Amino acid sequence: MSRLSTALLTLTVAAVPAAAIATEAHAAPREVSAEAAQARGQRPNGRAIRNGRVSVDTISDRPDINPGDGICRDRKGRCSLRAAIDEANESGSGLRISLQRNRKFTLRQQGAGEDGNARGDLDVRRNVTIIGRNAIVNAARSDRALHVHPGARLTIGRTRIANGAPSAGENGGAILVSGRLVLKSVRVLKSAVTGTGASGGGIFNAGGSVLLVDSQVNRNAASAGGAIAADGGTTLLRRTRLLVNSAGVGGGLQLGARATANIRASLIDRNSATVDGGGVWIAGTSAIGLADTDVTRNRAAGVDVGQGGGGLYSDGGRVRVDRGEISSNRAAGVNGSGGAALNRGGRLLVFGTELRTNTANRAGGAVETVGGLTGLTRATLVGNATGNAPGNGGAVHLGGDGVVEVAGSTLTGNIASAEGGALWNSDRGRMIVTDTTLNGNTAGGNDPDQGGGAIYNDGGRIDVDRGVLAENRAVGANGSGGAILNVRGILDVTGAELRVNSARRAGGAIETNLGSVTLASTRVLQNSAAATPGSGGGLHVTGAATVAISDSDVSRNSASAEGGGLWNSDSGTLTVARTSFVGNVAGGAEADQGGGALYNDGGRATVAGGTLADNQAAGTNGSGGAILNVRGALTISDAELRGNSARRAGGGIETNLGSVALTRVALVGNVAAGAPGNGGGLHTTGAGTVAIAAGSVVGNRAAAEGGGLWNSATGTMTVTGTAISGNTAPSGADVFSQPPGGRFTIDGNPVAPTR
Repeated sequence: MSRLSTALLTLTVAAVPAAAIATEAHAAPREVSAEAAQARGQRPNGRAIRNGRVSVDTISDRPDINPGDGICRDRKGRCSLRAAIDEANESGSGLRISLQRNRKFTLRQQGAGEDGNARGDLDVRRNVTIIGRNAIVNAARSDRALHVHPGARLTIGRTRIANGAPSAGENGGAILVSGRLVLKSVRVLKSAVTGTGASGGGIFNAGGSVLLVDSQVNRNAASAGGAIAADGGTTLLRRTRLLVNSAGVGGGLQLGARATANIRASLIDRNSATVDGGGVWIAGTSAIGLADTDVTRNRAAGVDVGQGGGGLYSDGGRVRVDRGEISSNRAAGVNGSGGAALNRGGRLLVFGTELRTNTANRAGGAVETVGGLTGLTRATLVGNATGNAPGNGGAVHLGGDGVVEVAGSTLTGNIASAEGGALWNSDRGRMIVTDTTLNGNTAGGNDPDQGGGAIYNDGGRIDVDRGVLAENRAVGANGSGGAILNVRGILDVTGAELRVNSARRAGGAIETNLGSVTLASTRVLQNSAAATPGSGGGLHVTGAATVAISDSDVSRNSASAEGGGLWNSDSGTLTVARTSFVGNVAGGAEADQGGGALYNDGGRATVAGGTLADNQAAGTNGSGGAILNVRGALTISDAELRGNSARRAGGGIETNLGSVALTRVALVGNVAAGAPGNGGGLHTTGAGTVAIAAGSVVGNRAAAEGGGLWNSATGTMTVTGTAISGNTAPSGADVFSQPPGGRFTIDGNPVAPTR
């Protein structure tokens, strides 16, 4: 080589850096970006998958030309979403796919029903993550958008998935899941499935796992599960909203057989069902838990009895609700029941939740339960209402042989157009109400056997333990039982307070029509019965009922006619032990009306122990300031009747026919006023029978006759071992025997007629 040639070679090598020479010698041909290739007029050569990631660079929908080669590349050299999923499906590891920001990816490969990802929906068979950055995956109503196959996991973030519409009869309007699906900040919207039984307008979980976080599923439609349906598997929602979806059953969510769902801090709002479960529908073998979740303004339109559940419908499944709010839902069908929830034979447990302003046309403004168990613990039921078909159970209605347990709860301002302003119990049902306040509830039924402002018991069993029933009303023309109406059932009340309740007909606090009632350690205060006829300000007995009251307080109640405190029927049995009656008033104006504390209309009444004080028969001719016994059998022992008053007769006791037996009873300071004012302590009208033993008649006063005792011309009065003193009257200060004289003896000595 010449010296000149050697010099030129040396100059050429020096002009090229050593690193560049090494790179050119050993590297593969450099990939040309899609943008650079397009600028040069060349066909792009796709996107290589690096570290399990790839970015889509086209909104086209062409498949990958060589799946599994590690390059996302369609036939035009671009990386489409479909091509990226093709690569993922052939990869053994996961793939993270980034979409172009704010772009719409429309699926244009026609061919629903194909599962190889070549046409129709995007078929995911491996682990895939799609980050959308506010992109839209648009199914264009040619198929659903995505199908997650068994064994696959699909995670999607910050993406909208819309306009899915698979073939008639198929499930999953936008997404069909047999594997695992995770949606984070995703909206699934405007998708639908059609055909009989087609489920999951937005998402269908076919036995897989679905998790939605900070997401929204809205304006989707299906035969079942307008937003989401699940046939088995697990569905989890976190801070997610199901809005304005529609279906035949389960407008928002439908759980088929053996499905499990858990919903937290979410919202189910304005969904609708043409039959059952406007918000949620649960099958008998499924279970759901809702926590800190609001179920609001949903609607179920089923017209048959047993249909409804505006917010929730359980067909025998298990439902638990913790905290949150279930409000303004409607069972809108002609006979729809359960505005908030309808439980058919399942297990519905509600804790610390507010059920407010829900409505049902037939029954159960908030909750209808048919069989099964419903538990309300620390719940608040406010302003729920029924329509008039027939309109029972403003808050809760129990049909069949189920059990309802209410504990530590508040039921306020609920309305039933007929019976049970708050609670209604069936002839085979059982209700247990503990430490609960029922306040301001209303029943509007017009018939004598309708009412129960707070509670109606239609032949079943109700136990009320502690708690307060206040300001409840039976407002119908003949409504009965301002707080409670018991019809043929069993009612036990222990340690409760019934206060300021009212009824138009009878039983300001309690009416029992047949059946049995037990009150123990209970306060019956300031209740009232109005004017049709207005009997039993505290409690009224109709028919052959049995009532037992012990260790209680019946005070300041009022009846416009008879029995300011208690009223017992001609076939009733009333037993009262160790109970005080103070300040009760009966306002009846007729001579056979009154009984400030107690009126016995021909039945059997027994009073053992206790005090009857300051009660009044306040009507123009009212009789029996404390007790009026008409044709009945009255027995009193170990009691004090003090300071009671009547306008007509019997400041303490009046017996009109019937029989009265007093043992160790003190009649003290009672008054018969001036119309005519007879029998300050006790008055007998007609052929009544009175036996007084080992008692006292002291300091009573009559405006006319018999300051202590007054016996009629046909009456029989036998007094033994009793102190009679200090009574006053213009005629017969201590005792009066009406001429020509009935049978009246004191310690065996006849009492002559008073002249």
